[in-house]
Amino acid sequence: MQIKRIEIAGFGKFQQQVWELTDGLQVFYGANESGKSTIRAFVLGMLFGFPTRRHLLDRYEPKATSQYGGSLDLTVNGVVYRLTRLGDQPATLVNLTTNAVQPLSLLAHWLEPYDETRYKQLFTFNQAELTALKTMSAADLNTQLQQLGTFDSQQWRATASKLREQADDLYKPRGRKPELNQALQRYQQLKAQVAQAQARYPEYQDLQANLDTLKTQQQAQRQQLTQVTAMQQQLANLRNQWPVYQQLQQLQAQVSAAGEPLSSAVQQQVDQLTTQRTELRHTLAGARAQLATQPVDDQSKTVIGFYVAHQARFEQLEAQLPALQQALGQYQTLTAQVEAARATYQAQQTTSTAVAALLAPSKQAAVANLKAAVLSNTSRRQPTPATTSFSADWRLYGGGISLVLGVILPLGAFKWLLILAGLGLLGWFGWEKLAGPATAHPDRTLAPLLTAVGWPTDLDQATILQRLDELAALQRAQQAVTTAEQQVAAQAATVWQQLQHYQFANDWLNLAETDLLASGQRVTGFYQQVHQAMQNQTLGSADFAYVQRQVQQLTAQLQTTTDQLQALATQQGFADIDRLTAALENQATQAAAQTSIDQLQQRLTATEQAALAQYPSINALQAAIQANREQVSQLQQTTTQQAQAIAATQTKLQTLATDGRYTVLRQQQANAQTELTTLARQWMTRQLGANWIEQALTQLTQQQLPTILAAATTNFAQLTGQRYNDIKLNETDLVVQATDGPQFTVGELSTATREQLYLALRLALITQLGDQAQLPLMIDDGFVNFDEGRRATAWQLLSQVAQHHQLLYFTNEPAAVTQWPTATIHQLS
Repeated sequence: MQIKRIEIAGFGKFQQQVWELTDGLQVFYGANESGKSTIRAFVLGMLFGFPTRRHLLDRYEPKATSQYGGSLDLTVNGVVYRLTRLGDQPATLVNLTTNAVQPLSLLAHWLEPYDETRYKQLFTFNQAELTALKTMSAADLNTQLQQLGTFDSQQWRATASKLREQADDLYKPRGRKPELNQALQRYQQLKAQVAQAQARYPEYQDLQANLDTLKTQQQAQRQQLTQVTAMQQQLANLRNQWPVYQQLQQLQAQVSAAGEPLSSAVQQQVDQLTTQRTELRHTLAGARAQLATQPVDDQSKTVIGFYVAHQARFEQLEAQLPALQQALGQYQTLTAQVEAARATYQAQQTTSTAVAALLAPSKQAAVANLKAAVLSNTSRRQPTPATTSFSADWRLYGGGISLVLGVILPLGAFKWLLILAGLGLLGWFGWEKLAGPATAHPDRTLAPLLTAVGWPTDLDQATILQRLDELAALQRAQQAVTTAEQQVAAQAATVWQQLQHYQFANDWLNLAETDLLASGQRVTGFYQQVHQAMQNQTLGSADFAYVQRQVQQLTAQLQTTTDQLQALATQQGFADIDRLTAALENQATQAAAQTSIDQLQQRLTATEQAALAQYPSINALQAAIQANREQVSQLQQTTTQQAQAIAATQTKLQTLATDGRYTVLRQQQANAQTELTTLARQWMTRQLGANWIEQALTQLTQQQLPTILAAATTNFAQLTGQRYNDIKLNETDLVVQATDGPQFTVGELSTATREQLYLALRLALITQLGDQAQLPLMIDDGFVNFDEGRRATAWQLLSQVAQHHQLLYFTNEPAAVTQWPTATIHQLS
């Protein structure tokens, strides 16, 4: 098979690009990023299918066009075929001689026995694949080179490896988890149990009888559990049906509680009057609309028209106007109270600047702590009333008595002592009264608390109490402002709620929640303006007066019809028309309820209704469900205990391994022997299969590889300038013989020499395969690591191969163009 023509509709950087190819060597020359690797990837994709969208980098989707893919013209046995792959469309293969579509399986037949992976291993490589040899171990590289000499050996080696793995899964000499190891262990255990089977027969018989009894009891418990579980399901179904049953009961009670239905005559009369009232309302609305269109003066034309269009609504709201005005008055009064409270609060703030900062929420805790401490100190230091009175009285009374006795009594010189003593006591008492209480000293224990509130720490207790009183007064003033503002806000909400009824006329009234007083005044003024305009228009226009009278007549007729409906409602025992209408609607509802009852009775069977009737409420049904659930739980627990007892008894029986189980154990032992035989046969089959494959590959290698190695030796010697003259296989290792004597393993060679060895072997294999390798070869810059001389030699080898195979060589080396004058050169830009 040869490629005669490459046409790319869209792939990578190429779009609508065509190359005509000939036999032999085809050189695609271009600089980096000129598309050499892209063309190689395109050819591989055409032959074996483009990568899926999961591998976007390998797909080379074009960025400049929406087309993807192209075609290859292939020559096979002298016939030209065109292979086309475009986007996600199915590939097509056409015979260009007959234009007949060929099955795509024909392409697979031409490529046999190569798939994409095997094709890449033999017919194409690039520098990256040769460079990868540097990272391979010597053993891996030797294995890969040996596989070139035994075509398709990789699959056989994989099969042999898989057989080895399967054999290891069955048995390992030191393993525990493999199946054959476990079977051997089970067999040894059974063998020991059989040996013990004859010694403990009586105990086994007792355990067996006990086991039979437990199983009988377990069977009875399970039957009872089945019955109780079925009952649980029935109760659950009843619980699900309870809403239907409850709705049925309610509807039946509703139908049975309904009073005597109204006669059809009454119902017909109500319908007639209701229809008449509806028609009158429509006619009245039309008359009012006509009234709104009557010509009036420019000043009042639009306001009268709007009023007439909404006259009924305005008249209804006008009756509530006094309440609105009263609410506005209260709002105005409360607003004045707020202003007064704010003025008082601001005045107190001005006079109490030292405590105003303590109104902040962050200071409340500190103020409370200081207040509590001061009050506690005051209660401890305050003298009792009796002591204070006595301290004041004895100096006053004692001084007075001493002074009087000294003046009255003839005591001689002693009276002067009494007089001086009395004057001293009176002076002492008078001095303390005039001087007032002793200067208070600051309490040092209050210093941290004073600092917390922001006051000086040298304040005495009297000053602290005075400031606390000022703070309390300021807080009361603040609370008064808050209370007044809340009252104003509540009253404002009430006023605004009443003004909301006029929102339909907001274009005329211009209501504003921020200016309630002005809004209320505009409502009152609107009524005054409309009434004045209506009066002027009635006096000034006969047509307007006529229509106005018509509106009044229709209003009277509407009222008459409404009165007739009210009389009919009173006659039937109803307080108003709404209740009469509600009674008729309820009568229709009763009919609908009866229909619903019929439908619900179809959803509930008679058996379910009888079962549900046993429970007075959902709670009673839920209690029954709970009781049944507890019974189920108890039975399950009992069953579990019996199962545990049975398991324990069976465990004892298994442990005893008495004569009563001797036959069973012998049968188990025979089964274990059969299992061992089967597993051993499987293990042996896999081991022998793997050995046979390895031996066959070894023999095949020994048969084919020498011929390939001989051809590869010639190629390798030519590539290395006769530096190496032999390639040998020492058991599993490939070695090369240097001309000057020493041998080297593959791992000891340089990177470039290893690549040259790899190229020599691959070209030798292609040559030896002959007809089995009639597919195009593709090499993408594979000789980067070669020196100039060896690269030229490699090109000569490729020229020789190209005489028998079509070869596509992609390179950016200018020398390749000059040294291949017979090659077809394709310049890439």
